[in-house]
Amino acid sequence: MKRGREVVALMAVAASQRSALTSVPPQINAIRSDLHLSLSQFAALTSIPLILFGLAAPIGISKFARRKPTESAILFFIGTLVVALSLRALFNSTALFLGTVIASLAIAALNVLVPVIIKRDFGSNLTKIMPVYTVVLAIFATMGAALSVPISNATTHNWRGGIAIWVIIPFTALILWIPVARHHSNAHVATTIQKAPWRAIFRDPMSWYVTLYMGIQSTTFYTTVAWLPKTLIDWGHSPASAGSLLALTTGISIPCSLLIPLWLGRGLDQRKPMVLVSCASLIGFIGMAAAHDTAPLLWIILLGIGQSSFPTALVMIALRARSLSEAGPLSAMAQGVGYIVAALGPIIVGQIHQATDSWKAPYFFLASLCVLQFFIGWRAAQPRPEEVAAAKESK
Repeated sequence: MKRGREVVALMAVAASQRSALTSVPPQINAIRSDLHLSLSQFAALTSIPLILFGLAAPIGISKFARRKPTESAILFFIGTLVVALSLRALFNSTALFLGTVIASLAIAALNVLVPVIIKRDFGSNLTKIMPVYTVVLAIFATMGAALSVPISNATTHNWRGGIAIWVIIPFTALILWIPVARHHSNAHVATTIQKAPWRAIFRDPMSWYVTLYMGIQSTTFYTTVAWLPKTLIDWGHSPASAGSLLALTTGISIPCSLLIPLWLGRGLDQRKPMVLVSCASLIGFIGMAAAHDTAPLLWIILLGIGQSSFPTALVMIALRARSLSEAGPLSAMAQGVGYIVAALGPIIVGQIHQATDSWKAPYFFLASLCVLQFFIGWRAAQPRPEEVAAAKESK
């Protein structure tokens, strides 16, 4: 019963982390008009979360976080998220930016802490819980983008209603997480986040395979989200059609994020799901580059399947950590590097497009990243010998 309550609370934490951020871009015109923001200022506002997810990932394993039971640290960051989201919707542009920065810092810490909890508390069920967690992330991210404007129109008749409403979710998570934090004694959880064994992690090739896999899959995902609509518009699609096809891509990734890991990745070895998602992305990007007018819907669907690589990446982070003391640092390393690299991806692809005046080269570039993702992912997805030995002993 207590374990079930913890799962529900974890899913509420997942629901809190993306909807508040994805609800902002659809309100671009209303926010700019009300707060008199330039286009570059609004672009900076939407870039802040991704950059801070990378730069601030070590907060989750900082000395501050280590002083507290991990559940208490999560409670603190959820509470911080509630305050930040309330702040940004109530006042001027300064509050909007400040609230976004604080919210991004809190989410960066939660990104790191939650996989540690899942590894510690769910053991062999990790490969089942983590995909569900990422699906909840994706569903509420989609809801934030889709419902922000309609909620504003139905409530405050300005952008604030569609932004403020999402504070309800982290507030609910806060209420659900309080009994979880109370249940775990300090003695039980004090060793969950320890001083990071950075030297051992940096010298471990497997840690770098996991980190690079996370970086590449994040790059292809965020670059696709950034440039796919523009690509389709340049190829003759209407803005509405381009938006619908982007929604199709992300929509397909939601059930695939749950079904592929549960179907193919039930144990320590994650190579089967990794191969499927890497190959789907590779074929999709090649199709976009070489035959975009032949079967565009097929390439879009394949890209959607490929975008379900995120849960596989998180599962790898949790599985490949050799101990609980490494789980947090490896999560911080993989997500820190991954999100920083992902922030560069749309810029690089934009420069390639500008230099070639074509979308063929950018999509071949993304295809080449998928080849790299495949070979690096093959190593990251393969269990260590000691993992296999430990699993045999436990049977």
